[in-house]
Amino acid sequence: MATQSTRLSRLATAKSLTIIASLAALGVPAWVYGQTSPCASTEPPPGAQSLGYVHRVFCVEPTLADISNKAASSTAKLSNWIWYSKVPAQMSLFSMSGQVLVIESGGGVATQTHQSLPGALPLLPASTGFYVEFAERLSDNDPDHFPAVWLMPQEHNGQRQDHVAGDPPDYERWMELDVDEGGFNGGHHGAMINWYGTYPQYQHQNSSNDPPSTFGMDRTQEHIFGLSYDPVGKKVTWWVDGAAVGSASTASVPSIVNNYHYYLIMGAQNHGLKHPYKMYLSYFGAWSTGVAPNPPSGVKAETVP
Repeated sequence: MATQSTRLSRLATAKSLTIIASLAALGVPAWVYGQTSPCASTEPPPGAQSLGYVHRVFCVEPTLADISNKAASSTAKLSNWIWYSKVPAQMSLFSMSGQVLVIESGGGVATQTHQSLPGALPLLPASTGFYVEFAERLSDNDPDHFPAVWLMPQEHNGQRQDHVAGDPPDYERWMELDVDEGGFNGGHHGAMINWYGTYPQYQHQNSSNDPPSTFGMDRTQEHIFGLSYDPVGKKVTWWVDGAAVGSASTASVPSIVNNYHYYLIMGAQNHGLKHPYKMYLSYFGAWSTGVAPNPPSGVKAETVP
């Protein structure tokens, strides 16, 4: 006969499993409740499955040890010195809260080096398409906070390798993919930006995504922000907590962007008042159609479709 303590233990376990199942049905990640780590499962997320991007290029639960403040480190997963910054972000802006990386306002990291070269993580070729996602939360909901998780092409760099033959000297073309940026509205804000021109007189066409379904978002709770890039369907789709929340056509974007290689950027910015806050990053990951080798030192390895 089961003892009272055994029955209570079984009841607690049953309730716990019921809660976890209910939360899973709502798209709430199980690791929030200590069931497993974010990268433990190899099952592609819905945004990746929707396009058949079933190969996991990488999944990272970032730590302080992953960050390098050197101009070039081919063995580091993250760099706190983005190519357009004159100096690296101070390492004091980064810390750990348990197993979660904390980035304080003013801090930021990228998955390529300051010299616009790959680090330990591969770049994502636009020619084959990709899906990326980030799990993050903030210390509070101040609208001045500007957390940003986004992608840029390696070719848009100090050497202006996004110049297309036949264009005027120093003329550049590139596509920016903003997965999520906080403080623009009451929920998710994403954008696909077609940039072109000669520095510093750049011009752009902005296709924004501000789905009302996400308004009222509590950013102190962890959310999963994702973006898929489909070069065949010529479409960008944004995902929040496992659900598609909007898309934009890339038909008007020059096809040269499909020759580029993308890297990830994560940072805790602000909208002007500089109210301090913390950005908690549980994990980030990328999925594609297959293994994508690093291109040789910025060479555009793929051909334009």
